[in-house]
Amino acid sequence: APHSVPVTTLWYVDGADYFGRVAIRHTIATRFLREYGGHIGYDVRPTARRRGHATEILRACLPYAAELGLESVLVTCDTDNTGSRKVIEASGGAFEDERGGKLRYWIRTGLPSV
Repeated sequence: APHSVPVTTLWYVDGADYFGRVAIRHTIATRFLREYGGHIGYDVRPTARRRGHATEILRACLPYAAELGLESVLVTCDTDNTGSRKVIEASGGAFEDERGGKLRYWIRTGLPSV
């Protein structure tokens, strides 16, 4: 597909219990990803929401993003998604701006600056 980029998808599980997943895009080389999609997308199973899993998922994937060479990652959420906004901010998200109904945040991965 012309708009696809390399991505790693990780599942968040405890034994046989599935709680959610995270997709880590290795690059945001398309206009859509640079503007709205970002490096990381995550979701939590509806019956497991509001228990801190999203924050754990997002924080746990940052070292992997650093291993990919990403010093910071763009994470976005809908302007009306208060839960996701709080998850991103609790994970160190620095607000950049709002574009097309999306709040855009940058999170440092822990990779040392060069």
